Formats: sequence, structure tokens, C-alpha cells
Amino acid sequence: MQEEVRKYYNQHSKEEDRRLDAHPFELPVTMHFIKKYLSPGEHLFDVACGTGRVAKELMGKGYFVGLNDISDENVEMAKKRLDSHRNLLFIDRADALESPRWEEKKWGGILILGPLYHLSSKEKRLKLLSLAKEHLRPGGFVFSAFMTRTGALVYGLKHNPKGILYPEGAKKLWETGTDEKFIEETENFTHAYFSHPEEINPLIEEAELEPLHLAGAEGPFGERFELYHSLEEDLKKPWMNFVINHCEDPHLVQQSKHLLSVARKPG
Repeated sequence: MQEEVRKYYNQHSKEEDRRLDAHPFELPVTMHFIKKYLSPGEHLFDVACGTGRVAKELMGKGYFVGLNDISDENVEMAKKRLDSHRNLLFIDRADALESPRWEEKKWGGILILGPLYHLSSKEKRLKLLSLAKEHLRPGGFVFSAFMTRTGALVYGLKHNPKGILYPEGAKKLWETGTDEKFIEETENFTHAYFSHPEEINPLIEEAELEPLHLAGAEGPFGERFELYHSLEEDLKKPWMNFVINHCEDPHLVQQSKHLLSVARKPG
């Protein structure tokens, strides 16, 4: 599974670099909660940094960030973007569960914004969250991302509607969170586990972290990003503010494609 994920992101690093433009809500919602709890100057570990887009935003706000990613191509793009930044701690290539950089320090905040939906077993998702808890300072925060089955269902309907015909397609996705002939058969994503929102806080608690927030990153827009991009420019900011201000409404959490969990290490 690790090699499959590495291969996918090596082949799609340019698309990954543009993804936060196409999906405009994830970064503002994530930054909203990081700034709520952590002050500039804190040391953060971005466990699966992608091409460094989130880290660049954080470092621009005065945070010190260490980066890690499983993809060689993502790491190279992150280095080109960030190598000269004075707030950069390191950029490494390693699997999230195996990175030696966990030991670097007791982190103020840890970002897990991709690996949890590429770990298909609950045991590995729990292991990663427990690893984060172990290497946080007391009172530190974990910001972790999940992808919803509702969002996956809409994505699959848009890109592979024939997946409804196969037992291991849309039906399996909805019943188990994984599939072989629905999301798996689209070229724009690789194998993943998709969650229902009610799964998240119990998993966080099982890792001995304290759940603080569960936010739906896209609110009413869900998988339908084209609705936001089609807005007139003077309407985009009010709608972005609406999404951020209502991101924890359980009705809108159910509509979202990405979920952001904010949790704290006791102590």
C-alpha cells in the first residue's frame, strides 16, 4: 500500500500542487483552527506535507515547520518552494509511520492532513494518531484530515457512475469505506479509506487525545467546488466566511468532502 501511494503522488505531484487552488476551502479552514490554538513561533510537524503549500502559509505566519512526505516528487517540489525559508526546520522523504523526525522534539502541533485516509486499516490509523500523541508536548494539538463517504460517493458519481453496477464498486464503498471498482478506477485518486463523521471522535479518543472540533472543510459546497469557482468575485469572500463560521454545524459536516479534526494532548 505504501508503494502504491508513493507511486500515485510521484505521478500526480503537479496536480497535487494545484489541488488547494481547485479545492479552496481546506487551507483557510485549517489555518482558522491552527491560529485559534497556536501562536507564531510554535514548532509544527507537517507529517505529509504534499508539495509544501500548507507549510508555506504557516511559515509566512511565523511558525517553524518540519516537513515530511512519502513522495519523492512532492518532496522535491517542497524543497524548491521552501528551502531558503528561515522558518524551515527540515524536509524529509519517509513514510508517516516510519519517519525518524518524530523524535526531533516535543511538537506544539502536528498536522496529519493526508495519511489517515490512505491507511485502510483502523489499527494503522490508530497507530499514527498514537504516535502523534506520544511526540506532542503536553497540551499540544493534532490537526488531522479525513475524507467522507458522502464526498467520495459524489466524486465517484461524477467520474465513474458505472461503479454502481459492481458489488465491489459504489455499494462496497458505502458499506465499508473502501472499493475496487469505483473511486479506485478513476485516474485522479488512489486507494483510500472514506469515513463517516461519527467514526472520527471515537478514534481520536482511542488514541488518548481530547477531541475539540470536527469541522467540515467545504460546508454546503461538498464535492461541488465548481459552484464556488463560478461565483462572482465579490461573493467569494462572504461564502468563504460562511463556510468557516459554520464548519462545525453537523448538517454541513455531513455535506463536506474533507473533515478536519482538532484534538489536544491532555496535560
